[in-house]
Amino acid sequence: MDRKKILIVDDEELTLMLTENILSQRYDTQRALSGQEAIDLYEQSKPDMILSDLMMPNMNGFEMLKILQERHGKKIPIIFMTAHESEEVELQSLTSGAVDFIRKPLKADVLLKSVNSIMDRLSGIA
Repeated sequence: MDRKKILIVDDEELTLMLTENILSQRYDTQRALSGQEAIDLYEQSKPDMILSDLMMPNMNGFEMLKILQERHGKKIPIIFMTAHESEEVELQSLTSGAVDFIRKPLKADVLLKSVNSIMDRLSGIA
């Protein structure tokens, strides 16, 4: 069975490395340091899921998701990660089309449980 691909987007290199380290045992991962880089990588490799920071310079996670959905006309499985504490941000994430919302600092078990659950659901659909 092919390994599922996850695109990890964050403007902090350390978060990218930690997240990739957690996920790379089970999934193929790609990293992007910005929303624009993520869009370019998505166009090239069509990952199965995106795991993205919300607050990034130039283009936030909501803007990136909106552009991808408009270009591809489909729901793209995305999990937003943020250190933001507000419930409004969590609600906005889920209403914008995210399949989950994870708070930073990331906890490996929480991240894996969420990603595995969503990937299992996607596999059931396919």
